[in-house]
Amino acid sequence: MPYGVDRKLGGDSNDNDKWMETCVTKVMRTGKDKSTAIAICKTTLKKKKESTKEASIAIDRYIELELNKQ
Repeated sequence: MPYGVDRKLGGDSNDNDKWMETCVTKVMRTGKDKSTAIAICKTTLKKKKESTKEASIAIDRYIELELNKQ
């Protein structure tokens, strides 16, 4: 599924789509709806300047914090 990833970040490439799918699934496990999860993932990827490795670390930290709130 294309997520509208910014072209500066590689656009909707297979790698970005795969990363977004994984990210959205993880974020939705915290109770967020899909549109919110997509926004969180896209923002994180943008802030980490296209580094999916760094963005994944940031998302994992976010999820840990969200789950600890519950």
